[in-house]
Amino acid sequence: MSISYSAYLYLIAAAAFEVLWVLCVRLSDGFSRLLPSGLAAVSMFLSVLLLAKASQQLPVALAYCGWVGMGAIGSALLQQFYFQQPLSAGAWLSLLMLLVGIVGLQLTLAPQH
Repeated sequence: MSISYSAYLYLIAAAAFEVLWVLCVRLSDGFSRLLPSGLAAVSMFLSVLLLAKASQQLPVALAYCGWVGMGAIGSALLQQFYFQQPLSAGAWLSLLMLLVGIVGLQLTLAPQH
């Protein structure tokens, strides 16, 4: 099975919407603010929809771990740079290991072109 680049674009977009809904949930103040609450719901839906599109061509383990991993990395970057809540050196090292794991899954699970 050959994987098209569009599958990776779907996965990256799914992870971006994952990070967006995390941001919107934080800004919604416990879902008491309408606009961020609505954006969170739409972002959640789009994130899962795009993950489903990506997983049509990518192995499930690669798609899901990539989605969750990129979402976690993006959320940590939001914490550091948008919310000015510093990450420790251990957190940065853990994020790096997560990124290495995602790349490792790509190298070992994806069919070679």
